[in-house]
Amino acid sequence: MKSGQRLVRLTLSIAALTIAVDALPQESSAGLIEEIIVTAQKREENLQETPVSVTAFTAGAIEALGFRQSVDITAQTPNFSVGYPNGDTGVPAPFIRGVGLNDFGVLNQGPVAAYMDESYISSNAAQIFQLLDVERVEVLRGPQGTLYGRNATGGAVNFISRKPTSEWDGWVRAGYGSWDMTKVEGAFGGPLGDTTAFRVAVLKTDSDGWMKNRFTGNDQQGIDEFAWRVLLETQPTDELNLLLNVRGGKTESDAVQYRHLGVWDANGDMCANAAILAGNCVDIFGYSEEAPYTTLNGVDVPATPDYDEGNYDFEAKNDTDFWGVSLTVDWIVGDFVITSITSYDDIDDFRPEETDDGPNDILTGELAVEQETFSQEFRVSWDVDQWSWLAGVYYLKDEAKDNTAFDILRDFRPFFIGDDVNCSAPEGNPSGFCPEAFVFKTKSGTEQEITSFALFVDASVRLTDVLKLSAGLRYTDEEIKHKSFFFFDEPAAGNPVQPGYPDSADNNFQNISGRAVLDFQLTDDIMFYGGITSGFKAGGIQSTSDGIAPYDEEKLLSYEVGFKSILADGRLRFNGSAFYYDYEDLQVFAFVIVDGIGFSTISNAADAEIYGAEFELQWLPIENLFINLGVGLLSTEYEDFVIPSGDFSGNEITMSPEFTLNALVQYDVSLKEMGTLTLQTDFSYQDEVFFDALNNPLLSEDDYWLWNARVTWTSMNDKWEVAAFGRNLGDEEYMVYAFDLSFFGFNEEMLGTPRAFGIEVTYRN
Repeated sequence: MKSGQRLVRLTLSIAALTIAVDALPQESSAGLIEEIIVTAQKREENLQETPVSVTAFTAGAIEALGFRQSVDITAQTPNFSVGYPNGDTGVPAPFIRGVGLNDFGVLNQGPVAAYMDESYISSNAAQIFQLLDVERVEVLRGPQGTLYGRNATGGAVNFISRKPTSEWDGWVRAGYGSWDMTKVEGAFGGPLGDTTAFRVAVLKTDSDGWMKNRFTGNDQQGIDEFAWRVLLETQPTDELNLLLNVRGGKTESDAVQYRHLGVWDANGDMCANAAILAGNCVDIFGYSEEAPYTTLNGVDVPATPDYDEGNYDFEAKNDTDFWGVSLTVDWIVGDFVITSITSYDDIDDFRPEETDDGPNDILTGELAVEQETFSQEFRVSWDVDQWSWLAGVYYLKDEAKDNTAFDILRDFRPFFIGDDVNCSAPEGNPSGFCPEAFVFKTKSGTEQEITSFALFVDASVRLTDVLKLSAGLRYTDEEIKHKSFFFFDEPAAGNPVQPGYPDSADNNFQNISGRAVLDFQLTDDIMFYGGITSGFKAGGIQSTSDGIAPYDEEKLLSYEVGFKSILADGRLRFNGSAFYYDYEDLQVFAFVIVDGIGFSTISNAADAEIYGAEFELQWLPIENLFINLGVGLLSTEYEDFVIPSGDFSGNEITMSPEFTLNALVQYDVSLKEMGTLTLQTDFSYQDEVFFDALNNPLLSEDDYWLWNARVTWTSMNDKWEVAAFGRNLGDEEYMVYAFDLSFFGFNEEMLGTPRAFGIEVTYRN
């Protein structure tokens, strides 16, 4: 069924549901839907009074759902999906309402902006992190800019830490699960005098890994992560508050191992898709996971047809160190609130990978980045009669050095050693280096500097008792300087530098964007809103195999209507929104093959069209039963999308399922003096998605369900909690991303985590 048909049918069904729910008996009940306070508009507001499409997770919801990483929230957020071009511990590719960027590079900042305690997370490599002592997460759908530090055409995700308090408070949790997973986390804090308080949080996670390497006998996909944060807050006067946030961590998890899908026949020609999916095809060396094999070096390896096994001749560890500091100052001066947010972040990320996913040394890679980001935001807010104002200035300086290396066809080198080879190498060629036959190790690097400056103003005016207008403008000036180099890393051949390198360029972008939203309070519990918002993402410069290439900014015009309602005597919250996006110069990442050689490219599709809707419902039908339901509908289409390998106009946008569904059911059983038993199940459904803009059916994932469950015992005084959980209970086998490496005879498939069980014990003082 097409998204448009789904949207019409679901809208009619929801209209009927709204009438039916509103007709429920309205007797008072002790069980009411929890009020959620959000800061989506840079002020504390009830979620139901915010004319923005927002999904919010409280600390309790995050713990109950067992979210471990920042990206886990996508499973319970309508029209929010994420791909993993480097596996599920690598650089994520988030998409909100079809807006995102599936670039596996680390320098192209995506159109979905992430913030930690109002500090923008600039590095793509840093956007996947452990959720540590989080108070709330807010997902804002649609273009952001007039209220947030960085422009974002897709949306913004805000992670808010638990703050210090004047009361001593702490908790500790220990867990054990499948694959010898251990997890220890906790937080502690309290007052340091009359005006100052602190809070410290730490988290350590380890596991052996769920993937078995039959080539070595070792477990792979293991986790080794550590994170910490220290908050210090002081209020020297009633008018002045300062919050210092220092954080950091280290990751030494296994480098992700992928699945290997052969795509060639015995003659080196591309197989038919049916034969490929049946496992009847091989790579450039004749290897397939479906049959026993002998490597070029004479090593016998078994077939590895199971989901959780493979043959890998290369095993490595990621090495990521990160730290940051921010200072937030809130100062009340008369009727004005002045806020300053100063932030610095540093990340050093090194990710080796077994790119060929097999027992032969066809292709291995090294992805590394060193990135430093400084940002400064000043804003002032004030209220005058029926007006609420906010104005500010934002500055960002991001400096990054990217180093990438690929060792190509290492096992072919013995065939190119000698005096009579046709290769641009020294006489005798002892290393087998041969660029003409694509047998070499390359190194490329990029030095990039982004300087962004913005002025913004946003205001709300109450036109009548029930009608309010919100409007904002933003001016952005962004400059990008880009320098890249490329050479063959061949010491025996004298490291010949490719002609034309290094190469450098710079680009500058200016934009004025804005929003206008009108909301109408029909009753105390029902609000409708509608508006127009423009979004902007600056262009950039990419390094290619023969130089550098700039690409233009992208612009988005969003039309949106929505409603927010509290029904059934406060026991049901029902929110929804529908939208239409008119996209111009959409930035598209594609991995293409030209003349048998693969390369990545970013270009501007001329236009794109996106429309859809989201609906979210939270219901307390009885005091001890809670139901949460979310639905996302989406239709996406590239228009006039032409690149060197062909015309792909009309294709669906990457990572944009037409239909998503998420739900949670939680039931409390009173054990009286023995405490409370909570039974919970949650699930998510995702429609088919493509992992590339070219809509290659081999680079796609069919629709699938993920089902989880949790049983929790809580003591009567709420100090102790014991929970047992299961994730992916259906043991669903699914891909989270895939790459076309058919010029080497295979596709690279990144896999989701299989079924897992665990237990956790929590103590709160």
